[in-house]
Amino acid sequence: IFDLMEKFAGYGFNKSHSASYALIAYQTAWLKTHYPAEFMAAVLSSDMDRTDKVILFLEECKIFKLKVMPPDINQSDYFFKVVDQQTLMYGLGAIKGVGEGAIENIVETRKQGGPFRDLFDFCQRIDMRKMNRRTLEAMIKAGAFDVLGQHRAVLMASLNIALQQAEQSQQNAAFGQHDL
Repeated sequence: IFDLMEKFAGYGFNKSHSASYALIAYQTAWLKTHYPAEFMAAVLSSDMDRTDKVILFLEECKIFKLKVMPPDINQSDYFFKVVDQQTLMYGLGAIKGVGEGAIENIVETRKQGGPFRDLFDFCQRIDMRKMNRRTLEAMIKAGAFDVLGQHRAVLMASLNIALQQAEQSQQNAAFGQHDL
């Protein structure tokens, strides 16, 4: 009996793996064909911490004629998401140097107070303990603030003042002081 089992082990294991991979390949191809936007959003989100993979998948989106909107502090979430059947929204989590806690802070603040009006409004409303200068610089350089209508160089030059005002405002709130 052992000799029969040993003979089967030489090829049986490979066949079971081949069948499993074939089933996964079929399911993946079906999803990619019938739900390309949802499929690409999921694939981009699963590998968003690897820039080389994100670039490869963004090229594949072009093949499917899917438009990928740039990161946007007023619309993007942590993961890539489907806007409509031809459009994806870039996930803020794919920006290097931006952590999940900072993005959750942005999304929650946006849900409570509506869209951000400018960099100063953004810095005033978010919890600065979860966001630092490097994170903001990475987001500005990635274009997440482009929706506000100011050039990135202007935003970078204004960052010091915006952070100082936000810090002062949060200290005042902590001590119960109000500005006139």
